[in-house]
Amino acid sequence: MVFTLDVPDGAGTVLQPSSTDIVFLLLVGVMLAAVGLVGWRAYDDAQREFTAHSNARIWAQWLSEAGPQRGKSNFYPQACALAAVKDEQPPLAIMLEGTGRELLIRTESGQGADAPAQSPSDGSWRVCEQALREGRGALAGLRNAYSGESQGSTVRCDSADPKTAGAVLLEKAKPSLTEPRPLQFSALAPQDLVQAPLKLRIAVCDRWGRSRHVADVDF
Repeated sequence: MVFTLDVPDGAGTVLQPSSTDIVFLLLVGVMLAAVGLVGWRAYDDAQREFTAHSNARIWAQWLSEAGPQRGKSNFYPQACALAAVKDEQPPLAIMLEGTGRELLIRTESGQGADAPAQSPSDGSWRVCEQALREGRGALAGLRNAYSGESQGSTVRCDSADPKTAGAVLLEKAKPSLTEPRPLQFSALAPQDLVQAPLKLRIAVCDRWGRSRHVADVDF
């Protein structure tokens, strides 16, 4: 007995993908790559925000701990110290010849006629921050999470200025004239003096120009 097997036409041939199949596969690949890229960017942004917030917390901790110590003579750096209270000497009385009257001349201790004038920037936040960020400064090792540069402060967060991303925003409290009126805060500018106790509000800027509150401290 002989058996016969009918083989349909085209059996055993390799099917080639059509142009539609190729386009579909390419679209799937692009979508998967886009999803992966979005996920990576979200993770990277989260890591940078965490680092920036951690840096701001380190600033807040140092400023808070330094506040009670700034009045001591051995406080470091001196650029951030409170202004020393000057001991005033009693007026010097000089008898004016031929008048019978005395001329009172007020002098300052430790200051002579040839004493050099103090620089206008002495006691400013600019000088204090520079001392903290450079050399042996307490905050010298911190890096901006976005730019990689030395961690610094800013007077405002600005989405149009990428340099403010990751910067520490410092605001000083204005005295309240009426109680219980809440304190009002304004930016701590580089030229502002820090030789007197300050209440500071500390925040950090994100890449979209928004500020995220970190802490309020007495400096």
